[in-house]
Order: sequence, then C-alpha cells, then structure tokens
Amino acid sequence: MVQLATPADLASYLQQALDASTANLVLDIASADFEAEADTKFSSTATTYTVEGVGQRCISLPRLPVIAVQSVTVDGVVVTDYVRIGPNLYRIVGFGGYSVYPAAVVVSYTHGYTAVPDDVRGAVLESAAQAYSNPDLAVREQIDDYVVQRVSGAGGIGLTATAAKVAHRYRVGAVA
Repeated sequence: MVQLATPADLASYLQQALDASTANLVLDIASADFEAEADTKFSSTATTYTVEGVGQRCISLPRLPVIAVQSVTVDGVVVTDYVRIGPNLYRIVGFGGYSVYPAAVVVSYTHGYTAVPDDVRGAVLESAAQAYSNPDLAVREQIDDYVVQRVSGAGGIGLTATAAKVAHRYRVGAVA
C-alpha cells in the first residue's frame, strides 16, 4: 500500500506534532479508501488483461489510466500491428478470428499514475486529519448528570464528503 500523503504533510495540515504510529495508520486507511473509491492506483502497476477475441477491432483496457502496453498476444502469438489511443487498442484485422472458437487475447500493460495529483493528496489529508483528530464519535451527550456516550473507532475513519467527490471524478474518468 502506497500512502498518498506523508506524515509530515499531515502534521503540516493539522499544524501540530503527531504520534507517528497513529499518523501512519490513518494515512494508510485514508489512502486505501481513496484508491478503492476512485477505482484506480496512484502508483504505476503492471497487470495482465485476458479477453476473448472474436474479431473485434477494439479492445478497451479496464484499468485506467493506461501508461504503457508491454505486449499483446492472440492465441500465444505476439502481435504488434495495433494502435493505442487512450485505454483502447485498435487493430484493422481484429483481435482473434471469426471462427466458432474465440481466440485468447492477452494484454500486458501498466496503469495508474506516476505521481500523486495535488487534489488527491489534499483529499487524503482531509480524510486522515478527520480520523486523527476525531477517532471517536459522540453519539449521545447529556448536561445534567454529565453523560457522554461514545462509539469507539467510528469517528473519522472513512472519506470525507469532499474526498468522495474527488475520488468519484477519478472513477468516472473526468480527470485526465
């Protein structure tokens, strides 16, 4: 797991000295939550995608953004006569045959981001700061006879509303 912000960033954001263990914990959780919500990685990741080839001229790679395509094979034969435009691979003769049996098309590629964008870092810091500052959620307070009832660990562990909006933009591809 890659932290999308550093403990030093969080200390600066909160303008206070932090417990290193707790800071790392909330940054790990906030980073993981953000990547899951955004449905992408903010570090480059090599992956393999296998799809049935039935002569289609375009294959759309599922993990975005695509950084590079290392290889494409059709039934074990390396092909190089394709063009990549964004997450799509195009081939004039199609991927696979037109017979009854589909071909196995295997694409090895790298996806993700090579650097963490500032809006992502800010969203993770906001969520981590909330978790660090308010690890418990008061669900009931009472003045007479002073009663405060808390639910441990339910405070800020999770994305803030703003962070969720930023993650949604990455999920739907609104950010290039």
